[in-house]
Amino acid sequence: MHTASSRRALFRAAGLGLAAAAVARRAPVAGARTVSRHAPLPNPSDIATTDPALLTATEASALLQTGRLHPAELLDACLRRSASYDGATTAWVRTYPELAHRQAERAAQRLAAGNAPLICGLPIAVKDIYAAAGLPVTASSRVLDGNVAAGDATIWRRLREAGAVLIGHVHTAEFAMATDTPQVGNPWDISESIGGSSGGSAAALAARFAPLSIGSDTGGSIRIPASRAGVTAIKPTFGRCSRYGLIPVMWTRDHPSPMGHSVADASLLLSAMVGPDPNDPVTGVAPAPPADGFPLTATGGVTPLSGKRFGVPTEFVHPLPPALGTLFTRFLGLVTALGGETVEVTMPTPPLALATGDAVELGMFHRQWSDRLSLYRTESAAVVAMGLAALAAPASDYWQLERDRARFQRRYNQLLADNRLDAVILPGAITDSSKRDDIGPISLIGPCDIPMMWANYTGTPVLALPAGRSAATGLPFGVQLGGKPWAEADLIAIGLELQAADTAWRDMPSLLPNPRTLPEIAPVTPGDGPDPTNTDAGAPAFNFIPTTSVVDT
Repeated sequence: MHTASSRRALFRAAGLGLAAAAVARRAPVAGARTVSRHAPLPNPSDIATTDPALLTATEASALLQTGRLHPAELLDACLRRSASYDGATTAWVRTYPELAHRQAERAAQRLAAGNAPLICGLPIAVKDIYAAAGLPVTASSRVLDGNVAAGDATIWRRLREAGAVLIGHVHTAEFAMATDTPQVGNPWDISESIGGSSGGSAAALAARFAPLSIGSDTGGSIRIPASRAGVTAIKPTFGRCSRYGLIPVMWTRDHPSPMGHSVADASLLLSAMVGPDPNDPVTGVAPAPPADGFPLTATGGVTPLSGKRFGVPTEFVHPLPPALGTLFTRFLGLVTALGGETVEVTMPTPPLALATGDAVELGMFHRQWSDRLSLYRTESAAVVAMGLAALAAPASDYWQLERDRARFQRRYNQLLADNRLDAVILPGAITDSSKRDDIGPISLIGPCDIPMMWANYTGTPVLALPAGRSAATGLPFGVQLGGKPWAEADLIAIGLELQAADTAWRDMPSLLPNPRTLPEIAPVTPGDGPDPTNTDAGAPAFNFIPTTSVVDT
């Protein structure tokens, strides 16, 4: 039993340990130049990495922008590394080398001309739910074998127009419906689960097959694999990024999300993804993003988090295994060493009945294949059957559940306001090891022990950060920083300070050679539509809209 005194001890311990080291690490250097947090990129002269595939996205961008690296050279390094090691991880569903090389050459021309966007020339791995015209999009399911996208997802169109290079699609849990991606091995230990549903996106990053990847988060789908793979991810506020052209899980909970090695990497990608889209009306409600993009560099100083308050829901901390509890406590110590204040809080509990509304949305999409249930994986078929059955629920029940969700979202805002919080800090995993052969897929419908659903029901932004590796297993462990609606820039600024002080995010798995002939596809004639995904994926007129209101209606 955990008493109040034991909880206080947790916070006292968190204030020690790392304090001296972190403060010393952040002490200003005599004569050092003050750098704006929006300073675009690292100094190319400071980049020592010789293998382009091992560069972070911001490092690669710095070299591309200054002409010290050619986009094709970077692309080839990523493809070589993938072919050498992906036999174990099997992250790639398909690769598009012919198309990618054309895109890399066009990016090189833009870079040579000057004024190219920072994303220009960077290779990207994309979750197999994003449409790219003339390329397959199958949601890692036999149900969609042979399906070819009719057009571009808005996010991919924006990235393509900015000069990004599409290496290929990576695996997801089937139709992104579960919290595991069983086809993909964790690069840190192939016998371990990578998590899901954006498991392929996280694995490709951790293995250094690509400097950036795109996933989506419906119930922890980027945060769980980010924690297990030791990478960084941003779940933006619902409506910050367009959902148009994505195969949906649940229209009102799906969050397109950037992933990178560091906060700066993910922030760079997010800046290229955001913006209003008439095909997704919620994006028209979002406040304008920073004019010069989201932050890329830390402000620095001895206590850059001074004045920031962080809520720690201890109900999610105490069940952690000892090794993960130590890492979580260490992370809290880093926060306080940099000037932040941590306080105990209790998160509001999402009404369990909200799962019925989730099932209705899932069933609405999948009813177009109600005659193909035998093609789904066994566990997926059971989830789809639940969704189809939920369609019999009265419409009044669905609307009541949406009212309950709005109350829950305002209670979360109230928690932040009452405690004057800048963010809440939660663990990104609750187990130290999840073997692929032992783990059973957890559906995104219904209860989940991992504290994830709160962020999708509230629609608020979350930063997923590596917090080190377990002393018991050597596997990565991550934390979640949840913020206020539309406050991505504030969360990113906090994350940049934390990663400048502690470089756990730079840890890299040691891969054993395991060659694979990558599945290569060339573009073909786009599908007929009507949606870019070539499925009936159009969102309903009803949309959830996050609010900053604290009124419990």
